[in-house]
Amino acid sequence: MKKIDYKKQLKTPYLEAYKKYLEEKQAVFDVPGHHQGNIETDFNKVFGDSIYKSDVNAPRGMDNLSHPKTVIKEAQDLFAEAANASYSKFLVNGSSEGNLIMLMSTLSEGDKILLPRNVHKSVISALILCGATPIFLMPEIDEQTEIVNQISYKEWKKAIDLHSDAKAIFIINPTYFGATTNLKKIVDYAHLHHMVVLVDEAHGTHFYFSNSLPISAMDAGADMTTLSVHKTGGSLTQSSVLLVKGERVLRYDVVKTFNLLTTTSPSSLLIASLDSARKFLVFEGKKHINEAIRLAKICRDEINKIPGFIARDKEYFKTKGAYSYDDTKVVVEIDKLSITGFEVYKILRDRFHIQIELAETYVFLLLFTVGSKEKDITILCNALRKISDKYYDPNVTYENHRYMSHFPELVLTPREAYQAPLKVVKLQNALNKIAKETIMIYPPGIPLIVPGERFTQEVIDELAYYKKIKANIVSDYEGPNAVSVIDERKLKEEELEKFLNNSKMKMMAKSFHQYIADKKK
Repeated sequence: MKKIDYKKQLKTPYLEAYKKYLEEKQAVFDVPGHHQGNIETDFNKVFGDSIYKSDVNAPRGMDNLSHPKTVIKEAQDLFAEAANASYSKFLVNGSSEGNLIMLMSTLSEGDKILLPRNVHKSVISALILCGATPIFLMPEIDEQTEIVNQISYKEWKKAIDLHSDAKAIFIINPTYFGATTNLKKIVDYAHLHHMVVLVDEAHGTHFYFSNSLPISAMDAGADMTTLSVHKTGGSLTQSSVLLVKGERVLRYDVVKTFNLLTTTSPSSLLIASLDSARKFLVFEGKKHINEAIRLAKICRDEINKIPGFIARDKEYFKTKGAYSYDDTKVVVEIDKLSITGFEVYKILRDRFHIQIELAETYVFLLLFTVGSKEKDITILCNALRKISDKYYDPNVTYENHRYMSHFPELVLTPREAYQAPLKVVKLQNALNKIAKETIMIYPPGIPLIVPGERFTQEVIDELAYYKKIKANIVSDYEGPNAVSVIDERKLKEEELEKFLNNSKMKMMAKSFHQYIADKKK
């Protein structure tokens, strides 16, 4: 049970110092070069002068994010107390930075880490930087909606037993679509095997401020987690928090990695928004989050009255591999419409000026947060009724659902593939070649292939499909209809032999495929 000093939590130390500095009306001779808006640009015409005037660097009295000693340290300590953590670090490059810090502060080259294959791109980047060997686990896939859900405690236990020499495990909780796993039980079992537990909680900030939602990572005893406070907690985009609990990870390693990755010119606006959001969540969060849950239920009920749409709830996800579910998420399945979820997304934005979170072929996602209002449900449902009137057809049948029944074989570590020589090939010619880049659909940012995996026909077909429907494909090589792979001809013969016969990788691949075979039984 977390102990909170509510008198202290009333303070916003960084925001107060920021306000004091701005009120003093400085004569400015430092960076940033606009000198608090002493220029006229198109930016001023759109936003006025207030943002420029508030955009300051790290002046005396406002502390230093890399080595905080005063108001930033106090603000971080208050956030840690509110979240039941030992300490926290404010992040100005989102939870992508948090994922990098978590892996790089706990893993060295060659260390094993167990993690779901549906991790965010930033986790693959972290593997490249730290050189660790990933042991990818296959999550449950909802074949009807094509959503990747969770890995059960039973499967985590199998993987931990099979790879007892792994140094860490990495858990996504909740997933982008809201599915959660039995976090406390998994954390306890991993700790019994002396493994560090890292959690991507980017979509779960609100779990810390309402007892109506699944357990948070810190309450479950995880060692580190990253929260995108901007996603569901009310701070500005890019502002996130890293939370650390206990002493399994050395504070020195966390701080040195943080200082390696973070900018020396952080935005004061982002830091202030985290300080302010924390106070709001401590004192107002429960009320607003419970209201978001209520609004999400109203939205589901209304959508389920509209032909062509099915709004799924917690009970549905619990039958599809989730232990529990985040009730502030509304996943809407497309049912007998002559258009896809991608097309619904575009119509809502272009015709009705409604911005939803994301779409897939057969679903789209709505988020209800501390800022949601009931009037917007009416606007949305009116638009969906018009879409239904035009595109609902009870005779529509869908082609076979497109989902990857298994992920590609990993034959090199992401770092080895990243450092190997490059070759660009047409997508249709990539079969059996080893990927050198991460390719994903964004959002949600889950890679279809990562550096070190072999291209399969299934991956090629998926990418061709997403290109055809003009989905937002993010990759390192930006040429049309081409991908970057390892140029095996440019490797010396002994290097190729070393790469493709790496004993650790062979053992890992064998174990992984045995794991999948056992799972299918």
